[in-house]
Parts: sequence; C-alpha cells; structure tokens
Amino acid sequence: MAIFWPYRRVVLVAALSAAAWAAQAQDARAQARTGAVADGVSAAVGIAVGVPINPLLPLLGLGFKAVTLQHAESLPETERPLAYAMAAAGWQGSAAGTSCAAASVLSGGSFLPACLVVGAAWGWKTWDESERERLDADRCAVLREFTGKPKLPCARFKGRIERTAAPPARSMITAQGLVAP
Repeated sequence: MAIFWPYRRVVLVAALSAAAWAAQAQDARAQARTGAVADGVSAAVGIAVGVPINPLLPLLGLGFKAVTLQHAESLPETERPLAYAMAAAGWQGSAAGTSCAAASVLSGGSFLPACLVVGAAWGWKTWDESERERLDADRCAVLREFTGKPKLPCARFKGRIERTAAPPARSMITAQGLVAP
C-alpha cells in the first residue's frame, strides 16, 4: 500500500474517470457492463489509496458480476432490461461511492460518511434513467400476451422523441367580426 501512496492523485483521477465513463447514456445492458467495470476499477483504486474495505471483495465481486450478467442474458427478452437496470444501478452506485471514499481518504477522511449518500444517489439516478427501457419491455410482454404470439417482435425506439411546435390556433368567424359590403 505504501507503494501507491506517491501516486494517489493519479489513482484518484483514474477512478473518477472510470466512474464518469460509466455515466454515459446507454441501453441497460451496456450500462450494466460499464457499471461492472467502473465498480471493479474504483474498488481496486480504493484499496490502493487506503479505503477501509476487504481486499477480497473486488475478487468476489468479479465472480458475482460475471454470474449476474450471464443470468440476465439467459432471461426472456422482456425481463432482461429489469435485471440489467438493477445491476447497473447497484454497480454504478457502488463505483460512485467508492470513488468518493477514495477522494475522502486522500483528503483526510472528513466526508467519508457522505459517500454512502453519493453512492445511493448515483444508483438511484441510474435506475431512473432506465425507466423507459423497462416500461417498453413491460409493454412488449403485455402485447405478446394479449395477442397470444410469444415471438411477436416489438418495436423499440432508440432515439429521442422531439415535440413539434403546436399548429397555429384557428380563429373563429363570428357575426360581430363580419363587415357589411
């Protein structure tokens, strides 16, 4: 651990960059994968700078993440977004909290308890961002059940919906507005 101490600022920047990289807008599967990477990197960096966590946790977490991603891939198509969203929220929240803890340890540890709130808030934000994809999967499952066609392809709109300007209001012609010739 003393080997990493001179490089603590570089290590912190690497951890924060990994956490920020995971914040890009992506589908639920990509969010889960980047969350897994960010969580692993931030845990390794946290251990290197002296965050009080068990060094075996990142190793156990690596196996857990692999099993979780494999399980999510084996689920039916309409259940995958929920599984990926739950994994992404947990792992990205953990990465944000661990990055915050690394910054706290490097600055003296004064705001270490607040890092729990940072991690929870980031996880909640990630969960909220996946709402549209989760709702689309639920609607698709209902449509397939209603039609009785379990293999019915569902349309997925990946872009943003932009609202157009409202058409100009039409004016009504009234008797008071008419002028005699």
